[in-house]
Amino acid sequence: MRPMHLLMLLAGDANMASARVRGYWIADALKKMGRVVEVRQADRLSQYPVLLPAIARADAVLFRKKYGRYDLVAARICRLTGKRVLFDIDDAPSRTCSDATMGRAGQMMRLSHGVLAGSAALAGLARRYQDAVHLLPSGLYPDAYPRKSHAAGDRICLGWIGNGAHYADDLIDLLAEPLARVARRRPLSFRLVGACGVRRLHDTFGAIERLEADLVDRIDWSDPKAVSAAVAPFDIGLYPLLPGPFNDYKCAFKALEYMACALPVIASDVGANAEIVRDEETGLLCRTADDWAAAIERLAAGPDLRRSFGAAGRRIVEDRYAIPRLAARIETILRCDAIRIQSRGPGRSRTASGPLQDAERRDARHPQAPRSRAGGPDAPIEAPDDFLESGFP
Repeated sequence: MRPMHLLMLLAGDANMASARVRGYWIADALKKMGRVVEVRQADRLSQYPVLLPAIARADAVLFRKKYGRYDLVAARICRLTGKRVLFDIDDAPSRTCSDATMGRAGQMMRLSHGVLAGSAALAGLARRYQDAVHLLPSGLYPDAYPRKSHAAGDRICLGWIGNGAHYADDLIDLLAEPLARVARRRPLSFRLVGACGVRRLHDTFGAIERLEADLVDRIDWSDPKAVSAAVAPFDIGLYPLLPGPFNDYKCAFKALEYMACALPVIASDVGANAEIVRDEETGLLCRTADDWAAAIERLAAGPDLRRSFGAAGRRIVEDRYAIPRLAARIETILRCDAIRIQSRGPGRSRTASGPLQDAERRDARHPQAPRSRAGGPDAPIEAPDDFLESGFP
């Protein structure tokens, strides 16, 4: 049988985390499996006309976090020419809950034959507008991350990695007070990778007495080895997130990177963190400043606990979140009956919950996104572990 030809349309290059992880890495893994994959970046109007020959060659087209006006036109062209259409999303469509942006995202979900959602909360959102929703967590290459050996030491390094320009509020509001508390009682280092030159990050953490603050503004994000080298000094990975209509849909990729390094994770009990980080098994989940201070104290004082949590996290990443495994799932999804081209057109939208804009306004008023372990309409959505073990949600 002829290999399926997949066209991936991405927003951003390999320096953009979501494009790198769910686009370029997946494409490379599919190619190593002998599949035909074409990757195109389309961020400007002038780039869209030249996509037409690529669409003509493809059997399936995956729109990776793309739902602008011209993406909707391209998706309609794909459907008119008999292509399978997938939409992949790993963040809330709009950081500000913009009605226009949310509306376009809803249209794209309805135009697609299926949606790949990076978290249970995003799967719940997508199911309002599309029947064929597949829960596909983000993944990584575990071998690119060296395992931490947790020896006893006087000074423990707490670490965070990401885009500090986007997460300055989360970092300052949730970490400054607990770090100051713990630093008064024990030698402590805090390494923040990705400060992006944000002055208030440098000022806030640099001013904490007795805290050894090491803020790295930039690294080569497209190089997995550069990322692993940046986190190598970490003894504990931190993942603070403020609850809200954007963070509640995050996919906890930072936690996966820490776990791949065999690091214990201390994370906010927000969004997919509770799906990825297993409390008291791979890390500790926090809701208050007291929780953060106690978790830091406990892990800083316990090399054996750090080693145990880290080893458990590494095993989970290897077993469930390796890129080749997720790439194979995407191929299966493309071929499964749930999204085959049917005469009835796109998957039936979930209109009972109201228009997309109204739904998003409700989310803004009630920011804690429903989790797969809770009851209600989102309960049947399987968590990532169940998805990878037993099939599609």
